[in-house]
Amino acid sequence: MPQLIVTYWRDIPTMVVAKQGRTSAKRELSSRFGEAVDMAAMRGGAAGTDDYLAEFHRSPPIECGDDLEAEVSAAAAKIEAEYDKERLAALAKNGGRENR
Repeated sequence: MPQLIVTYWRDIPTMVVAKQGRTSAKRELSSRFGEAVDMAAMRGGAAGTDDYLAEFHRSPPIECGDDLEAEVSAAAAKIEAEYDKERLAALAKNGGRENR
């Protein structure tokens, strides 16, 4: 059964992956998400590489359709729409956390 997983840095999504067995499809979100992570890390006190890397986590897997590329594309488009410029700026200001 195919599964969809989103990778986050704190509460900021960074990548979408769909897997079925040994087959997978991946999509990094646009650069504005990485920029928000970098700003949040500076504000949020991620002092070193280990602190920074420790904040990455994956969502629980959810079942998805068999067309992994289509599933990843749809999920990435949805996230891109849900996280507008203002929401990402607020996350960066709050150190990468949705609510502080």
